[in-house]
Amino acid sequence: MKKILFLTTLLTLNLLIFSCGGSEVPETGVSSDIIFEQIEDHSKVLSIDDFESIGFKSVRSVKQDKLMDGMINAYYGFRKVPIKDWAGKDIVDYELRFFESHQEAIAKGEKSADLRTGENAQLRKNDASDPNATHPIAADWPELLKDARECQGNIVGSHHAGLCMSPRYAEFKIFGNVIILGQGGNLEESYEHIGFIVDALKGVIAE
Repeated sequence: MKKILFLTTLLTLNLLIFSCGGSEVPETGVSSDIIFEQIEDHSKVLSIDDFESIGFKSVRSVKQDKLMDGMINAYYGFRKVPIKDWAGKDIVDYELRFFESHQEAIAKGEKSADLRTGENAQLRKNDASDPNATHPIAADWPELLKDARECQGNIVGSHHAGLCMSPRYAEFKIFGNVIILGQGGNLEESYEHIGFIVDALKGVIAE
């Protein structure tokens, strides 16, 4: 998987740079002290109530007959997070995919989440016949797809001049029976945003 390869490469680069007296990895911009555990079990089977209790606001939910195999619920929404120094932004978007168990989330949800995150995310409903497709394969799951896109480019009047096909989520985490896709323009931002919501579920108070 692309993130595991990335982290392995990052560790190798950190060791090489450290031996030369450096402390960062300029190619990725990810701080060398960030540790991101992509798959983590949890003692409790989580529901949307657990997320709403820590401030998650659901904007959209998926109908039962539109869920992927093994999925029991899915939501798009946002949460206020304790960010004070990132362009003043304190509302972050998330996609939550619920499964019966941690094992089901891994077995039936990991691959699909990987396909919706990162720079090669599959964000189109169409197939390879579309000459403007940024990925030759259509998205594996069409639900919440519009919410997984962001616009980039200059804004002219009330319309975006850029292409509204940039991935909203750079990374995901399987936490217990839930797959959390976190908004971020790069891996470091997604790591941080996913960490905020996971820490809140664990009862960790952010300073």
